[in-house]
Amino acid sequence: MTTATRAADIDARGSRATRIRRRGVWALAVTVGIGALVTMALATTAPDQVLDPDDTGPTGGKAVVQVLRAHGVDVQVVRSVDALAEADPGSGTTVVMANSAYVGHDSAQLMGEVSAGADRLVLLSPSATQLAALDLPLTSGELGTMVKVTARCTSTVTRADDTAALVDVRLIPLKRGSGTAATLCFALPDPSGDTQRESGSGPNAFGFGAAMATVPAAADHPEVVALGVSGGFTNRWVDEESHAGLAIRALGRSPRLLWYQPGIGDLANFDGAPTDGAWPVWLAPGAAVVATAILVLAFVRGRRMGALVTEPLPVVVRAVETTESRGRIYRQARDRGRAAAILRLGSTERLARRLALPPQAAEAVQAAAAAASGMPPAQVAALLAGPPPTTDAELHTLATALTDLEERVRRT
Repeated sequence: MTTATRAADIDARGSRATRIRRRGVWALAVTVGIGALVTMALATTAPDQVLDPDDTGPTGGKAVVQVLRAHGVDVQVVRSVDALAEADPGSGTTVVMANSAYVGHDSAQLMGEVSAGADRLVLLSPSATQLAALDLPLTSGELGTMVKVTARCTSTVTRADDTAALVDVRLIPLKRGSGTAATLCFALPDPSGDTQRESGSGPNAFGFGAAMATVPAAADHPEVVALGVSGGFTNRWVDEESHAGLAIRALGRSPRLLWYQPGIGDLANFDGAPTDGAWPVWLAPGAAVVATAILVLAFVRGRRMGALVTEPLPVVVRAVETTESRGRIYRQARDRGRAAAILRLGSTERLARRLALPPQAAEAVQAAAAAASGMPPAQVAALLAGPPPTTDAELHTLATALTDLEERVRRT
């Protein structure tokens, strides 16, 4: 075989390998594209709504529905405000608005009108817009952190020692010249995070809002029970605290329960215009397709890197050796104060991430950690910001206590 023939053969093999590689890249791109389209279709049609009565997942509400039916309540599910109107809620019926995120102003107004003859209307984590549409002496705001509260009141829904966690909405009464005021339960703490001020310390025991409000029946509406603990009624959390009892007493008053699980169409106003803040249903899947296309393009057109080259090293150093050496230095220097400060800083940062708080807000982190763990606030403050230990035994005890605190918060 001549040199020219061998060169031609090598070129042919190289061209064939290049073609195979290109075909593989395009096949991968097509596969990824099809997968993205399937993901978009599933994301568009899947019933991924909080407290969906048919959902057995962590955020679903099937557990509550099954318990209510076991208690003899006829639970009927309606998935639009028009279907709610057709169900004709009247005497002997309780209506519950389960997923407030999908209810616009006009839908809330119509819900109030068609429910006027019902025994009770239950609102789970209602927004300020929905409360205004129902013309109730209440408004609301997001709480922004996990907090555990006690009822300290007695009604047809609550017992004095009932407790609730996962409070996501703060209910605030409005002052009106006439009309019946709302009855509040589950007083909430100061939203500014000031641990020295408590809701029950002033002339108004609910000066910082409540997790539950009851408005007595009037000519234009039935008894209204607003609960800011919708997360506590999900399958994941209904068996924690007093959530199950609250759910049964709030929703099981009447022999018939209309479970209003709104759809995306209930966000629109009746003139066809979407309400403020309503995202189109295709936005998230469309963004996923665009992001996937960018990644595929970067893979196809990006620069190829060669194989990794290992570099021989004269000494192999274990990754943990630096940490162990630093610990030995602290021990030899008896610098327990610095070691304790590092432990406390690490625990504070991890607790802040867990509780969705900035690590700089040390007092807020301490208060939230105490509420989540059930430990006394003074004890948590001493762990995270107390005096430095003076002996190795005290340092070891501090490290163990910090680990226990983080574990308690993690389990909530």
